[in-house]
Amino acid sequence: MKKLLSCFFLISAVLSVFAQQRGKSDLDLDQIWSGHFDERKYVVHLMNQSPQFAWIQTDTGAGPQVILSLDFNTTRIVDTLFSNQIKGESDSLPTTFTYFQDFDFSPDDSKILIRTQIEPLYSLSEMSFNYVWDINKKVLRVVSANGKQSYASFSPDSKRLAYIIQGNIYIMDLEKNTTVPVTVDGIPGQFLYGMADALYENGFGMTKAYEWSPDGKYIAMLRFNENTVKSYPLTLYDQPYAQIKSQRYPLAGEMVPDVKVFIYDVENKLFIPIDAGINPDQYITGIHWSPDSKRLLVQRLSRDQKKLELLRANVVTGKTSVVLTEYKPENYVKVYPENVYFIKDGASFLWKSEKDGYTHLYEVTGDSARMTPVTQGKWEVLEVKTVDDTHNEIYFTSNESGSRQKQLYKIGYDGTQRTKLTTGTGYHETWISPDKRFFFDEFSSLNKPPIYQVVSTVDRSQRKLIENKELNDRLKDYKISDAYFFTVPANDSMVMDGWIIRPYQTGKGRLPLVLYVYGGSTHQQALDKWDDKFTLTMRWLANQGYAVACIDPRGTPGKGEAFRKTNYNKPGDIEIEDLLKVKSYLAKNYRVDSSRAAVMGWSYGGYLAALAQTKYAGRFKAAVAIAPVTNWRYYENVYAERLLFMPSENAEGYKDASPVNFAGNYKGGLFLVHGTADDNVHLQNSLELSKQLTNEKKSDFEQHFYTDKTHNLSDGTPNILRITLFTRINEFLKRNLK
Repeated sequence: MKKLLSCFFLISAVLSVFAQQRGKSDLDLDQIWSGHFDERKYVVHLMNQSPQFAWIQTDTGAGPQVILSLDFNTTRIVDTLFSNQIKGESDSLPTTFTYFQDFDFSPDDSKILIRTQIEPLYSLSEMSFNYVWDINKKVLRVVSANGKQSYASFSPDSKRLAYIIQGNIYIMDLEKNTTVPVTVDGIPGQFLYGMADALYENGFGMTKAYEWSPDGKYIAMLRFNENTVKSYPLTLYDQPYAQIKSQRYPLAGEMVPDVKVFIYDVENKLFIPIDAGINPDQYITGIHWSPDSKRLLVQRLSRDQKKLELLRANVVTGKTSVVLTEYKPENYVKVYPENVYFIKDGASFLWKSEKDGYTHLYEVTGDSARMTPVTQGKWEVLEVKTVDDTHNEIYFTSNESGSRQKQLYKIGYDGTQRTKLTTGTGYHETWISPDKRFFFDEFSSLNKPPIYQVVSTVDRSQRKLIENKELNDRLKDYKISDAYFFTVPANDSMVMDGWIIRPYQTGKGRLPLVLYVYGGSTHQQALDKWDDKFTLTMRWLANQGYAVACIDPRGTPGKGEAFRKTNYNKPGDIEIEDLLKVKSYLAKNYRVDSSRAAVMGWSYGGYLAALAQTKYAGRFKAAVAIAPVTNWRYYENVYAERLLFMPSENAEGYKDASPVNFAGNYKGGLFLVHGTADDNVHLQNSLELSKQLTNEKKSDFEQHFYTDKTHNLSDGTPNILRITLFTRINEFLKRNLK
C-alpha cells in the first residue's frame, strides 16, 4: 500500500510539473527586443552637498516626468527637484518640457543639467541638447541652440558651464546668461579641443579631454590635430546618389593624431602650452589637476605602448618634469586614463598599476615618487569610487570575491582593514554618499534582474527601494532556463570562466553547441550580471534546441596581466585553443555533441569565429562572424600595434593572425554579418574575406550586410534589426548543426 501511495504521489508530482511547463509561454524574440522584458532602469545621481540621491521618475501614463530627491537616512522623498511640467508664477497652465533622459547636479546642488535627445558620438561618447534648471529661481535656460553638445560640466563654483560643439569649447556664464568661445578653429576631422577622437576612445577608453582646475581659474585641455591622419571613406546609401562620408582612421602602421596639452586662463583668456614633448609617435592618455590648482599631471605613452610616463606641469611656465615611469619592454603598459586620485590634502596620490601582475592601488608620494602598494593579491581593483581624508580610507570596487563579480570595499591608506561593504554574489554598481555613511547599490546577477537598495557603510543595514517584482513575475510566465557557471582549466595555472544555458525542455540526446565568445582584452563577457536582452536572446536560442555557452578565454581581462597578455604577438591562436578545450569539456560534462559545435562572436569575437573556419578549419562545424576583423592591417593602430607591433616590424605576425590569409583552408559553415557603415571594424574586412573565399572557389559560405548600420547593428524599439539578425542566425545554425 505504501508503495502504491508513493507511486501515486510521484506520478502526481511529475504531472504537476508538466502542467506548469505547459502553462508557460514560449520565449519570443519580438518580445525580447520590443521591451517586454526590460527591467525598470533608474538614472541615479548623488547630490554633492547633502546625504541625498536623486533619480528620474517617469509616469507610465500621461503624467509628468520628474526628478525626485530621496534622503539616504530615511529613503523617503525629500523634494521634487524638477518636472517637465513647468509652470511660472504668471502662468495659468504648465508648459510641457520635452522628455529628458539624464541629468547632473552642479557642485553646490543649486542647478541641474538636463540632457535630452541623447545620441551616440563615437563608441562610448554622446551628444545631446542640454538645459540648465536653477532650482531656487525656477528658471530653465537652454545651453545652446547651435547644435548638440558634448561633455558639459559645471565650474567648481557652479557659476559657469563648459561644453563642446563641433570640436570647440565654450563657457556659459550662468548668472549673466552669456556664452563665449574658448576655441574657434575646432572642426571635426581637423582639430578637436577637449574631446578624444574615435581612435583614443576605442583604443584607450578616453572620452572627455578637458578638466576645470579645482579653483575654477583654468581649464586644462587636449587638442587633437587629426590632419596628420588619413581619411577612410564610409558609404551611405539612404539617398539616390550614395553619400561618401570621410572618417579619420589611422590603420596599423599609419600616422596617429598629433595631440597637444594646453591650459586656458579663463579670466585673462590666455593659452599656456604644456611641454609634453614633440615626438609625433606618442599618445597623451590622461590629464589631472592637483588639489591646489598649481600643477597639472599628464600621462604620456610611447607609440609602442611599452613606456608610460607621468609628467608634472607648472601652470605658469608650462614646463614639465617626469614624476614616475612604467616600462614593460616585454609587452605593453596598461593605461588607465582616469588615473591619479589625490589623498592627504594633495601630499600624495593613488595610482592604478598592474606592475606586480594584477591591477592594484599604489600610493605615490609627491616628492620622492616612491610607489607603496595599498592593495595586493591575485585579484583586480576595478574602480576608485571616492577617498576620505578625514578617516584615511579609500572606497573601491574589485573582483576579489571572484573574477565574475564586482563588489565594493573600503581600505585604509596604509593598506590595512580592508572591508567588504556589499553583500550578495553578483555585480554591484555603487554610488557613495558625500558623508560616506551610505551607498546606493544596484545589485544583479546572471539570473536575477537588478534590485536597488540603500546600504549603510556603518552597520551594513539594507533598505530595498525597487526589486523589479513586476519583471520577476513576468519572467516566471515564460519558458526561461537559468544559466549555470562552469570553469575550465586553460593550463596548469590559469582557469577560464563560462556559463551554459540548455533548452527549457530537452530530451535525452546530445545537444548541438553554440559557443559565444568576445575574447578581446577590453572586457569580460561571462560576468555574474543581469544583461536582459543579450542573455534572454541566448535563452531563446537555447530553446530552439541548442546548448548555448559563453566563455572568457585567455586574452580577456579580470584575471591579471599574465592571463590577459597570453596572446601577445599571436592573437587568435591561444583563444582558439581555449575554445577547443571548452568544447571538449562541455561534451564530457553537459551532454553536448562536439561534432555539432558552432562559434559565434561579435567584433573581436567575430574575428575568432572567422579564424576558426579558416586557419583552424574543421574544428567547428559552423561559425557566425559578426563585424569581424579579418585582416589586422585594416584595423586601427592603437589596438593592432598593442598586440602585433608595427606592420613594418612584424609583417609575418600580421599575416599569421589574419583569417584572409587562410581562405584556402575553408571547409564550410561560415556566416558573415556586417553593417555597411561600420566605423569601428570597416566593412572592408568582411568584403575582403568574402573575396578571398571566392578566389579559392569556396562557394558554400553565407553573408548578410545591413545597409547604413554601424558596428552595433541596432535600431530603435522594437529593435527590428536585432530581431531579424538573430532569426537569420538561428536559421543558419539549423541548416548547419541539425
